[in-house]
Amino acid sequence: MARKWVLLMFTAAVCVLLTAAPVHAAKSSDGVKIKKCQDANGKWHYGDRAAEECERSKIIELSNRGVKQGVVKAPPTAEELKEREKRQAELEQERRREEEQARRDQQLLGTYGHEQDIIYIRDRKLAQIEYTISAADATIKPLRAALARMESQALKAKQNGGDLPPDLATQIDKTRAQIIRHEAMIAAKRHEQEGIVRQAEDDLERYRELKGLEASSGGTGTSSKTQQ
Repeated sequence: MARKWVLLMFTAAVCVLLTAAPVHAAKSSDGVKIKKCQDANGKWHYGDRAAEECERSKIIELSNRGVKQGVVKAPPTAEELKEREKRQAELEQERRREEEQARRDQQLLGTYGHEQDIIYIRDRKLAQIEYTISAADATIKPLRAALARMESQALKAKQNGGDLPPDLATQIDKTRAQIIRHEAMIAAKRHEQEGIVRQAEDDLERYRELKGLEASSGGTGTSSKTQQ
């Protein structure tokens, strides 16, 4: 009786294995993926691994029945990588610009309580620079007069056939250098004034934009001293 029962159990186990085997085999067969790719010369390659010739191509994954199961994108080309880096650099630059603009906006609103404050600060800076320019101009006038006298003396000495006194030549060179230095400083200060005016105009426009204000008549007028 015991031997009969063991024989029955063995027979049942064999039947279960035989029944399950085809299903398992079918699942394994369906799960096999074939790699299909086309190389740079247009030739197609098939196999359980992607061919080396397709290292720059996309890979199509197929089942053993030829059913498409997925696609592995081709790696980016050198041109695509360069374009991607360029785009990332542009995005980073734009992000930095936005951050800088936000910082300036916050500083602008925190510094000025009214648009007239911008105009007042502008005019005060212009007046301070104008005072420096006037002082330099006042220094240049006597230097030019002195240079004219010395050049006249040098001309007379040349006309009389004499040599130019060494001290006179030295003084002429020094005076010319002083005049050039003061003129350069005045030009730089004028340029600085122009920058202050432009910055004030930009600040006023941005301030009004942030505050939702309309431009007030005469509000952006330039100080009369800068128009001399």
